[in-house]
Amino acid sequence: SADPVPVALIVDDKSKDYGAALPELTVSYTGLVNGDTEPVMPPVIETACLETSPVGTYPITASGAADANYAISYVEGALTVDPVALTIIADDKSKDYGAALPELTVSYTGLVNGDAEPATPPTIATTCEAASPVGTYPITAVGAADVNYAISYVEGALTVDPVALTI
Repeated sequence: SADPVPVALIVDDKSKDYGAALPELTVSYTGLVNGDTEPVMPPVIETACLETSPVGTYPITASGAADANYAISYVEGALTVDPVALTIIADDKSKDYGAALPELTVSYTGLVNGDAEPATPPTIATTCEAASPVGTYPITAVGAADVNYAISYVEGALTVDPVALTI
């Protein structure tokens, strides 16, 4: 009887965005002969990565392949979870001249996985003060951080409106 032919079962590397569904896990083979495309018993392919797993690299393993004609060795693969784009938009506000500043807020575009905000929310600020004259002032958001997101910012505006003066 012939010796089993050595075959390397190579788990294919994959990537996905944070919050996205897992890609199909696949393997490639080197060393198959006689037109075979896989062993009689194909492998089970597994990863601990989930749809909700944070940005990082997770092993993909294969096991359980069997074929009397082959001596099967395994090469582990990796699943890389990439950050997704998150835009933080400083919400536009307005106030009357002399009135207190309104609460400064932001809106988010691009949050996934049920996240309500980044791990470190932004600091929101404006150069406008309660006594600032009529005009438009920038509202900025800075300092947000989250490994799962590539963060960008959109500036807002605070408009100070004139008040009626009766003489």
